[in-house]
Amino acid sequence: MTDTGRRLRVVTWNIHSCIDHRGRYTPERTARVLRLLAPDVVALQEANLAADPADDRLLRALEPFLPHWLFAPTHERGCLHRPGEVTGFGNLIASRWPIYPETPLELSHVDREPRQALRARIALPERTLHCWVVHLGLGLIERREQGRRLAEALAELPPDAPLLLAGDFNEWLPRAKSLRVLHRELTRLPVRRTFPAGRPLLPLDQIWLRGPLHAHALKAIRDPIVPRISDHLPLVADLTLETG
Repeated sequence: MTDTGRRLRVVTWNIHSCIDHRGRYTPERTARVLRLLAPDVVALQEANLAADPADDRLLRALEPFLPHWLFAPTHERGCLHRPGEVTGFGNLIASRWPIYPETPLELSHVDREPRQALRARIALPERTLHCWVVHLGLGLIERREQGRRLAEALAELPPDAPLLLAGDFNEWLPRAKSLRVLHRELTRLPVRRTFPAGRPLLPLDQIWLRGPLHAHALKAIRDPIVPRISDHLPLVADLTLETG
C-alpha cells in the first residue's frame, strides 16, 4: 500500500427486493442498514425499482448519503408489494460520486433467468474507478460460461485500470472451476460466509479487485436486524485506491 491514496468503503449486498421476513416491502430499513455502514459505493443485487425512479422509495432513502445511482434491470416483473405495477429487477450501483454508465455485459444463459453485469465508471476526485456488479446463475455450466464472458470483457480494459467486481456469485466452493478463469484477471478478496443470513454457511457474495486497489479490511455484517430484511449478509470492504 502506498502512502498516498483514496480510502473508500464498498458494500455489496443481495437485498432480496427489500422484502422482509414477514413479506413486507421495507426499503427504508434496507437503506438504514446501509447508512450505518457508511459506504462510499454500494453494489446491490435483486433491486426491484419502480417504473418511475422519482417514485422509488429505495432511491429516495439512499439519496441523502448516496446521491448518485445507476440501475440496469435484467427483466421486468410484477411485485406482490406493488399490486398491478410492473417493476424493473436487477443490479444497482449507488455512490457518493458521479457515475457514468457503460454498456451492460450480457450474461444470460439459455432457458435460465436473465443475467447481466452492470458496468460503470465512478468519477472519484482523483481518478476513475471501474465498477461491475453481477448476480451469477444457479447452474454450474451457466456460471462457467458467465465467468468466461466476464474474463473476455476484462481483457479489453487496460490492466492497470482500477476495477472493482462485486456481487452475488452463487458459488459456494472457493476453488470452483466455474470461476477459475477470473483468477487470471483479478484478485479475489478472502471469502466470507454470507448466506443464509440467519446462519451463514456459504460464501456466495464476493469482491474482486484489479489494478491499484488494495484491501485492508473485509467483514460480513452479522447484525441481528439483517436476517429480518434479507437472506444475505452485507459484505463490507475497506479499500485504498492508489492516487500517486
